Amino acid sequence: MPLTSKSIRLALEITDPNIIFLEDGEIETIHNQAALVYRAKLTVKPDHCPNCGFTDQIVRFGFNQVRIVAPSFGYRPTYLKLSCQRFLCQACQTTFQSRTDYVRPGCVISEPVRQMVLFDAISNHSLTDIGQRHHISDKTVQRVIDEEANLHNFQQITWLPEHLAFDEFKATDRMSFIWANSDCQEIGAILPSRTSYQLTKYFERFPLTVRRQVKTVSLDLNAGYVHLVPRLFPNAKVVVDRFHIVQMVSTALNMVRVQVMKTVPKTSTEYRFMKREWKVFLKRFEELDAVNTVYHASVGYFDTVVNLISKCLDLDPAFRAAYETYQSILTAVKERDVTALDLDYSPRYLGHEIASGRSESNVWSVANT
Repeated sequence: MPLTSKSIRLALEITDPNIIFLEDGEIETIHNQAALVYRAKLTVKPDHCPNCGFTDQIVRFGFNQVRIVAPSFGYRPTYLKLSCQRFLCQACQTTFQSRTDYVRPGCVISEPVRQMVLFDAISNHSLTDIGQRHHISDKTVQRVIDEEANLHNFQQITWLPEHLAFDEFKATDRMSFIWANSDCQEIGAILPSRTSYQLTKYFERFPLTVRRQVKTVSLDLNAGYVHLVPRLFPNAKVVVDRFHIVQMVSTALNMVRVQVMKTVPKTSTEYRFMKREWKVFLKRFEELDAVNTVYHASVGYFDTVVNLISKCLDLDPAFRAAYETYQSILTAVKERDVTALDLDYSPRYLGHEIASGRSESNVWSVANT
């Protein structure tokens, strides 16, 4: 018993009355796989030419068959071979064909299949699993998701928060950029690239009057960001968060420690202590025990941590000066003493990295981020 046109429409979720089915479905081999194929015809005479706008110069110009991926309810894929009427405008010699809301122009994935892909994307399914279920490739699934996301990704350019926070993170195989509102900790946007060109192109979409309202930009000591802020936000101050300040001075102190280790024999107790227990040099001095002696496997005897650190600092005056400077910075960061951080620490104490970092940022501000 042959199926009716209504039954096929319900099965394929077709609502366009201009799609006329010619015969029942058949089993055909497509991509080395048995598939259920329906044939239909679409004939809708346009009101005017989409190119020149003439209405009385349009003639029929044959058919163009398109194979559309339709919803399938089993392991076998389902296709709709739709013969679309083509037209020729004799006024401008432009050819075009009938269109339907069942499939987008230039696309072979039907709207019901796109909706099913988006529904499956909400749950915890991989792109490959979704593609196999709907008989499309994983790249097509990703493209459908991206196209839908772009429709709802409204990027306003009329407002920016007074306090911004910049950072980057590893996304797949490259570094991406993210900015957020420091006041309410809400993400503003995520950009696929962190280059100065892309950041300038993005933020220059905001009017200058909007960018002038930004007061502070919290970031690490990335030279690209530091030099970019004054150009994009004329009235904003660069704020270096506490984590990156401590990270920078810790790295500088470790560099000084390694240089001192190269000047002493590897068999000495000072070398073994600095080699195996280097983390104690990074702790706050107030946290170290100066009274109770404990056994240190690195040196092979009982002693206090403070005494062992003092012996190592006596090896080089520059090492002691660097350690004292490091402790002063930790105290200033903890107490949020901007005046203390604004002191001119000599590069020979904490290395060239400290000096270059301060010259790039031009400010020592402590952010509670």
